[in-house]
Amino acid sequence: MTILETVQIIGDALTQLDLLLADPNLPSSDAAWQQAFALRKHLDDQQRQLVATEIDDSTAQFAQATSQLQASDAALKKIGADITKVASVITIAATIASAADQLLALAAL
Repeated sequence: MTILETVQIIGDALTQLDLLLADPNLPSSDAAWQQAFALRKHLDDQQRQLVATEIDDSTAQFAQATSQLQASDAALKKIGADITKVASVITIAATIASAADQLLALAAL
């Protein structure tokens, strides 16, 4: 996996969160909406940081972090933006954010 593919996966997660946040059955006053919005903002910030950093995508650490990212992305795509599964969407998106944090930490090495 390359850094570009990583950025694309995060973009896909952002789109899923956008669909969830736009669902009229999940009002913005709901705590789950607020949590999803905060996570969406965090992922957006991470995506921008990944674009701006130089990371060696040939390392074992990169492969490990992107493996987690790919698995979480696959799980998120299975759920989609189903409003009844908002907690699962948030949990999986948080896992994606965690993997992105690991990737960003590689830039500091």
